[in-house]
Amino acid sequence: MIRTATSALSDMAGGLAALALATSHLPALLARDYWATSVLESPPAHYATGIAHGMFGAHLPTAGRATTAEMTVRAGRRPVGLDHRSLTTAFPDATGRLVVFLHGLVETERCWFRGTTFGARLADDLGTSSVYVRYNSGRHISDNGGDLVTLLTRLAASWPVPVTDIVLIGHSMGGLVARSALYQAQERNAPWLPLASRLVCLGTPHTGAPLERRVAQLAGLLGKSSLTAPLARLLAIRSDGIQDLAHGYVHRTQWATGDESRWRPEGDTGIRRLFVSATLSRTEGSTWGRIVGDLLVSPVTGNDLTEDADIAWLGGLHHFSLLHDDAVYETLLDWLGTMADRVAEQQPVSDTA
Repeated sequence: MIRTATSALSDMAGGLAALALATSHLPALLARDYWATSVLESPPAHYATGIAHGMFGAHLPTAGRATTAEMTVRAGRRPVGLDHRSLTTAFPDATGRLVVFLHGLVETERCWFRGTTFGARLADDLGTSSVYVRYNSGRHISDNGGDLVTLLTRLAASWPVPVTDIVLIGHSMGGLVARSALYQAQERNAPWLPLASRLVCLGTPHTGAPLERRVAQLAGLLGKSSLTAPLARLLAIRSDGIQDLAHGYVHRTQWATGDESRWRPEGDTGIRRLFVSATLSRTEGSTWGRIVGDLLVSPVTGNDLTEDADIAWLGGLHHFSLLHDDAVYETLLDWLGTMADRVAEQQPVSDTA
């Protein structure tokens, strides 16, 4: 337990150091002359981009370019066009089984790249092709979900080979974006929806993030006094995406009305779901685990679910361990293994991101 907490705090300290470095680069990155240069693809720029998006959302200065709201497929640290030629160049070993990875709040697709990625391992074990998506995590979750519907429609239509299966894997907020996309794909009768077979959510706050709810309550209290009103206005700067996390809003009706009862998911799409959560505690169901969770999100319980899903719990892990830990991968592989027989004899597919 102590080693796990120490490791988690060490990772968080590293993250804070990266945050400080990224923030120091932010003014330069927002300047007009920098948008068109390769500095945007440097490691500090990736940190700065994720943080700036998550904090400011659609209000982020664009320096004359409408780039901050665009959702993109990424490969080799750069955006990929959704036409057949661009996708064929970026994914030369494409298969018909797509695994689409969605990052969380204040992150970019680079959060998945630590050691050997889940995408590369699934390619070797199941013959899949990994598609990494970057989006502005400060926008409304439902807006990003709608953009994902459009992106997957274009991706499936232009993919180098016929698409036979689509799996969505989202970390934290990314799981909510994926859920939102599936609901909206139903409403819009998206052509790729029959190809979507599985959804995996890693450390996703399905019922909302308690920390954001406390911040929202604090902002409301501070706004009642003229003395503390300036602090309330400061807290109100939180991006739309952050505020959606308070209750786990995945549909526009929820945040537009503030009344969750005004919207409920449509019927079952037939998509299997796996919700994975972690706790620092190695004892399932412990009081310590319920209170601390993975440091950011509480563990999922059957009472939290608004849809049928398999639930997996992993002990001794923190929120960001879910992006790369071997135990998480083995859980994914076992659950996804029925997609197809393992293709040991098949030539491994490269992870080109």
